[in-house]
Amino acid sequence: MNSPLLNAIAETPSSAAYYMGQRDGYACKIKDVLTAIPVENVQANDSVLKELYWWLDMYNDSFAREMGWV
Repeated sequence: MNSPLLNAIAETPSSAAYYMGQRDGYACKIKDVLTAIPVENVQANDSVLKELYWWLDMYNDSFAREMGWV
C-alpha cells in the first residue's frame, strides 16, 4: 500500500497535526467564503478574507515550526 505515507503520518508529532488541521480548516473557510460571494462583493468582504488569511498563515507557520522546517 502507501507505507511511506503511513509512516510519515505516524511520525508526525500530534502538535503538528493539530496545526495542520487548523490550517486546512481555515483554507476550507476561505474557499467557502470565496465561493459564496459574488465577484463584485469581494471587496466588501475584504476584512473577513484578511482575517481568515491571517489565521491560515499563522497556523501554517506553526505547523512548519512544529515539523522543524523553520
